[in-house]
Amino acid sequence: MIGYIIGIVLGVIVFILQNFKPTSFGFCIMFLLVTIAFIWGIFYAHLGYWNILVVPLGVLVLCFISAFCFPYNGNSASMEYRAVNGANYYEWLQDQDQIGKISPRGFKQTYDRIMSGILFEIVNNQKDMQEFGSLLYSKNFYPVSIHTKKEILNHINTCIEQMANSSKQGDTIRAKANERIEQLFNTYVSVMAIHEEATRNIEEIEKRRNEDDADSK
Repeated sequence: MIGYIIGIVLGVIVFILQNFKPTSFGFCIMFLLVTIAFIWGIFYAHLGYWNILVVPLGVLVLCFISAFCFPYNGNSASMEYRAVNGANYYEWLQDQDQIGKISPRGFKQTYDRIMSGILFEIVNNQKDMQEFGSLLYSKNFYPVSIHTKKEILNHINTCIEQMANSSKQGDTIRAKANERIEQLFNTYVSVMAIHEEATRNIEEIEKRRNEDDADSK
């Protein structure tokens, strides 16, 4: 029984860690259901201390199977964006228009996952996806509300060119990125808007705290 409990704990840790990665909605549902069924079923196998090895490895295998059945790709990212937000800032704004104050629904982590799905679709490997993301987020345009659509697009296009120039598949990257430029823009702007709102809230809290400290003296 002790081996089974330890195995469950390790299996849950594997389950949580795998869900930190960009995943599709179908993956989340399938992975959860098959993991529960596996952990419940393995109890009747009476494997004793072997559960410490079998349960986490089994959960990992189920993760790969679920990811194979429901991969998180550009289409998954687009579907999640439409479900969470749906606003098409790219279409609404002209080049010289300021982004203005927008309030995307959801959390920054959600948009980070969506962005990862889009970038992975463009470059198709983990290393380049991380590099592409680092390039994009190297500039946050704080506060993004005062910047124009053209400024944001110039930054995104510069990042695309840097990735394309550093890869043997440069033309493919450019073509895929241009197909996803609307999604890149909308997701990037959403992340920056959430960052701006969070930063303003922190600044407001600090301002009030300083005012309270000044009044108390």
